[in-house]
Amino acid sequence: MAELTLTRRQRDVVALVARGLANKQIAAELGISERVVKGHVSDLLRKFDTPNRAGLIAAVMAARGLGLPTDVARPELDPALAAVLSPSDLAGYRDSPVMVAVTLGPKHRYVFVNRMSGVVAGRSPASLEGKTLREAYPEIDPTYEAALDHVYATGEPWAMSRAPARFTQEDGSARDTLLHLMFAPLRDRRRTVVGILHIGSELEPDENAG
Repeated sequence: MAELTLTRRQRDVVALVARGLANKQIAAELGISERVVKGHVSDLLRKFDTPNRAGLIAAVMAARGLGLPTDVARPELDPALAAVLSPSDLAGYRDSPVMVAVTLGPKHRYVFVNRMSGVVAGRSPASLEGKTLREAYPEIDPTYEAALDHVYATGEPWAMSRAPARFTQEDGSARDTLLHLMFAPLRDRRRTVVGILHIGSELEPDENAG
């Protein structure tokens, strides 16, 4: 991603968007009107060249210096994950209202799955972490597996709005939903793609009706 020039206020707004806060919550946090926040978000979507908030969150988190990837290895973290992620960064997304997950390697093994990802999938994060994509989601649409393979091979991010998804929940039942999805590459110190950041948000009822 090309280097971006953001105002101080835009940085404040984008940091809170990346944490999954809604416009009303951001307005209260910053002491500005919701209308002003909406304007900032619209400007940020254009700057980051993404159509929705899920894409914006992924872009922010994947941008060097603004999000999760770092050059600092932390010994207290899993060595594979420490090469690209800071534990303090991840901790802030564990309870985010936005779906956040991280996979490493060409088989896309989950090393981090936040609470909301588990809620949407009807699975506990612990039941997903440590598994490959195919082990975690044997029913996954081949389109998404191919997209992850492409991101891993090329380093090019991928996004889809209103992406249909079916999850087999822990009780064995199937759940269909629509998601805003974005996959962004994670790189090590040598700039080699070693994993993928998964960002998603389930469509609101009014979006589903559209």
